[in-house]
Amino acid sequence: MRNISLLLATAVIMLAPGLGRAQSHEFQVEHDHLWRSCLGKLIITEEGIEYRTENGDHARAWKFVELKQIKIASPNRLELISYEDDKLMLGRDRDFSFKLLEGRITPEVSARLLAKSKRPLVTSVMPTDEGAPRFMAMVKHLHTTGGCAGTFKVFSDRMTFESADKPEHSRFWRYSHVQGISQSSRYRIEISSFENQPGGVGRDFNFQLKEELSPSAYDYIWARIYPSKFRRDAGAPNPASLTGDEIPIKHMGRNNYGSSRSDEMFSAGTTDRQTFPQRGGAAG
Repeated sequence: MRNISLLLATAVIMLAPGLGRAQSHEFQVEHDHLWRSCLGKLIITEEGIEYRTENGDHARAWKFVELKQIKIASPNRLELISYEDDKLMLGRDRDFSFKLLEGRITPEVSARLLAKSKRPLVTSVMPTDEGAPRFMAMVKHLHTTGGCAGTFKVFSDRMTFESADKPEHSRFWRYSHVQGISQSSRYRIEISSFENQPGGVGRDFNFQLKEELSPSAYDYIWARIYPSKFRRDAGAPNPASLTGDEIPIKHMGRNNYGSSRSDEMFSAGTTDRQTFPQRGGAAG
C-alpha cells in the first residue's frame, strides 16, 4: 500500500508542471507571400504567436505587444500586422497572412486573443455569446458596392454585428475598442473602429436599419463609448451603469434628424441630469 502511495505521489509531481502550463493552440498553415507562399506551423501561446517554417526568412516569433493588429478574418484565416518595416512597401508596417490548412479558429481561441492582444482585436469569430442583448435590430451592412444582411446587437459590455450571408463581415467590439458612433438619420448608424486599413488606422462600418432602433439604445451605447463626455453632478449615477431607459441627460442643440429636442431629459423619480454632447452625423 505504501509503495502504491509513493508511486501516485511521484506521478503527481511529474505531471504538475504540465497541469500548470497553459494550453497552446497549433495550426498547420500556409503563409501568403507577395509571390507564392510557404508552409509551416502557427502556434498561439500565453506569451505570443510564433510561425515556424523551413523557410527561415519568414519564420517569426512575436510577443503580443509586438503586434499592431491581430485580425481573425474568418475561422480559417488569421492576419497579423507587425511593427516591422516592409522594405518592399516603402517602410509600411509588415503584414503576415495565414490560411489554416487544418483546424479552425474557435470562439475559445478568439477569446484568448481578445484577452491577450495589446490593441483592439479584429474578429469575425465571436469570442463569447454570454448574456442576452439589451437591444438588437436587423440591418444591412453597406459595402463599397452592395452590402450584406445581418443582426446588430447591443450588450452591456460589447456590440456585435453577425452577418447571415457573409460571416467574414461579422464583428465584435468592446466599447473601449470603438473610436466613435454616429447616426445621420433615423434608420442609419455608423461605427468607427480601430481596424487597420491601407493608408491609415480606422475603418467605418455603415449600417442601414431595417427596423427602428430605440432612441434609448443610442444613448445606452453613447454613455459607454464616451463616459468622460458626461459631466457628473454630485451624487449623480454613473451613466454606464444605467439602462437605456434611465440615462439622465441634458442634450444641447438639435438632434440628428433636424428637429428640436427637449432641453432636459430626466430619469423617472429624479432631477439629476448630465451634460450630453451633441452627436456628429455619419458621412454618406
